[in-house]
Amino acid sequence: MLLPPIPSPDPLLLPLPPVALKALLLVTFTLHLMAVNLGVGGSLIMAVHAWRGKPEDRDLVRRLAPLLPAAVTFAITLGIAPLLFVQLTYGPFFYTASVLTAVPWLALIFLLMAGYGLLYRFVGSAAAPAIHATSGILGSLLLLSVGLMLVNVTTLSLRPDLWAAHAAASPHGLRMNTADPTLWPRYLHMVAGIAAVAGLLLAGWGAWRRHAYARRVGLLWFIVATASQAAWGTWLLVRQPDPVFGLLMNTTTAPSLMMWISITCGGLALFMAIPASQAGAPAKAVWAPFGLGLAAVLGMILLRDQARDASLAAFGFHPEALPHKTDWLSLGVFGLTLVGLVVLLIVILRWATQPAPSAPAAE
Repeated sequence: MLLPPIPSPDPLLLPLPPVALKALLLVTFTLHLMAVNLGVGGSLIMAVHAWRGKPEDRDLVRRLAPLLPAAVTFAITLGIAPLLFVQLTYGPFFYTASVLTAVPWLALIFLLMAGYGLLYRFVGSAAAPAIHATSGILGSLLLLSVGLMLVNVTTLSLRPDLWAAHAAASPHGLRMNTADPTLWPRYLHMVAGIAAVAGLLLAGWGAWRRHAYARRVGLLWFIVATASQAAWGTWLLVRQPDPVFGLLMNTTTAPSLMMWISITCGGLALFMAIPASQAGAPAKAVWAPFGLGLAAVLGMILLRDQARDASLAAFGFHPEALPHKTDWLSLGVFGLTLVGLVVLLIVILRWATQPAPSAPAAE
């Protein structure tokens, strides 16, 4: 196979062994994704329930909407580290893709600012008699469109064979990666996953706070979004390039095993969530689908990484072969910063989810 022109790796040595960078990438991406699920998925759920306008929905929005801006802030902050690790390890592919789709990539910033602004407007109205549900829905859709820009660059970075045709069709970087058949199924698979995990987190909060309505609607969001993955996941699988598709269909490989374990965990979580979502179900019934759902997410994160390496191996790139020299000082500073961010996130989450103080009784 004639390999496409791929830029050479950075001549500077990596500051850590590739396996350590890969581990840090997976850890920080998992933290980032959970914050995205909470902030972006939670924004969508709260906006929809504000639009419904029933008393129980409005109460739910007023209790949980203040958490959303902090969650989106942490999604942005925690997204910096995995982005830097991707640039270090997969720089020739990531930078090329971002240049080829320069305008959509730069539009990400403006979409994020607009969605963030509308989210603040929505949250600010949560305590008012009239909640601005429209601003919440538009804000959450804009935040979800940020994900489309990220998926656009990610899919193009995995397909160097499409670069020449993409550059010829749009030399000024105006075009999305629509030539890649995995773009839309991958994006819809991501959106459904965000909604599913956000619903699962809402259900977990409802079980923790003994809020029956939150528990039920959270599980319903999880059930519907997870069931839709049968369509989006299958579409994404059959659209994979031959090396990745063959790897996933070969049941003797680690990626195939990881895929089926994740699907099994997700399927079990779905079927266990159905009875747990019924009126009168005990709060503790949430925790089994909660744990299985999160296990499915972690499995999919690992599978995503394995599929990326398989895609790029077809073009002769193997990240484990990159030269390195360990910089222990930078590693220590990064570790302390990451721990501080996680502690701060836990403190903010605990503050934002405290029950509202009850009004003093009249004498």
